[in-house]
Amino acid sequence: MADFSASDLEAWVREYAATVGADDVVRGFARRVDESIVAAIPEIAADPTLRRDLAASSFSQWEAFLARLPRSYEFELPGPAGNLARSLARRGQDLGVLLKVYRTVYPTVFEIFTDVTDRLGDQDPPPDQALKLLWNRAVQWLDDSVETLIATYYEERQLLAEGALIRRSQLIKEVLDDPAADSDAASRDLAHPLNQWQTALVLWDSDARGQGSQPLLDLAARAAQLLGAPRPLALPISTHDVWCWVATPTRPDAAALKELAADVEELHAHVAVGTPQPAVAGFRAGHAEAAAVQRLCLAAARAPAVVEFADVELLCLLSTDEPMLARMVQREVGPLLGADKNLAPVRETALAYLSQRQNVEATADLLFVHKNTVRYRLARAEELLGHPLTDNAAKVEVALRYVSLFGPPVSMARY
Repeated sequence: MADFSASDLEAWVREYAATVGADDVVRGFARRVDESIVAAIPEIAADPTLRRDLAASSFSQWEAFLARLPRSYEFELPGPAGNLARSLARRGQDLGVLLKVYRTVYPTVFEIFTDVTDRLGDQDPPPDQALKLLWNRAVQWLDDSVETLIATYYEERQLLAEGALIRRSQLIKEVLDDPAADSDAASRDLAHPLNQWQTALVLWDSDARGQGSQPLLDLAARAAQLLGAPRPLALPISTHDVWCWVATPTRPDAAALKELAADVEELHAHVAVGTPQPAVAGFRAGHAEAAAVQRLCLAAARAPAVVEFADVELLCLLSTDEPMLARMVQREVGPLLGADKNLAPVRETALAYLSQRQNVEATADLLFVHKNTVRYRLARAEELLGHPLTDNAAKVEVALRYVSLFGPPVSMARY
């Protein structure tokens, strides 16, 4: 192939950028980068919040880079990329973690562009010309990103150091991690009565382009009002996540938090609720429960706006092994998960029947349907499953409860 002229090469770049600028292609590029980063950096691999911020960062970086590729070089860091640096700073991660992210990105991007240029045909520019152009522009973009993100990281650390947030974070982590922590001193320093009943919440924004933590803090304040408390103890741990505790003199009714659902949905957010428990032990245990609910929701295809630990305790225990959970759901209730909309009332009735101790009359009352309707749906469920619902009833109930709340597991098709 003869060398392309500069104008021919520019025309090819414009066509290439338009072709790969579609969201699904950009997501594919970003996913490949994310997989290499997660494999190389355990601090991110082990943290669902950081993985979510990483995904938003990678997508936004690719989207911005490809949009500007056909034009003369102009760098502008997309907002979600800055959010990843801020989240790392807020979570006490060293700058080295951020730098390692980008050290991992360079070779992965080179591999991606090598794959692109290796597939060029006779009507395209020579692979070495195309690779040189793409790689030089990518290096320039990545170098500018690193320089800007280092400044963003240090700005966030400075804000934390100058404010009360860092001290609050340290105190809360001491209470969570150290059983011997002085609860009286912590209550005083946190202005939060640890000797009362504690209801722990984890709030997070599922919209990567959301408005940061302030709307979540407002939701936390609303949650405290619903539980009869003046204000919560709240800690933003990233730009999209808030830990919260509400203290009350007596055991609160956590079901009151369901009233948050409309506001939570409007923000594209979620709230995980731990079981109300007393004193410091309840502070720790409730938070562990709320965090477990969050992990369960993040792994699901969809999730309700407000989820209480009491409703998903067994699912949380199973969710430590996502492939195993997916296999269990498929094995126990797979025939009830088809696209046929008529299967939804069959699943609902089967779950209600099992939760009502296999009582047809109680199930009919719960669902406001005739007993014969219940019997018909149960017969249909057993026909599809190939065995009575009473066989492995506990497993079937857990599987149906998962599908009722979250839909089929995301990974079910893979396992």
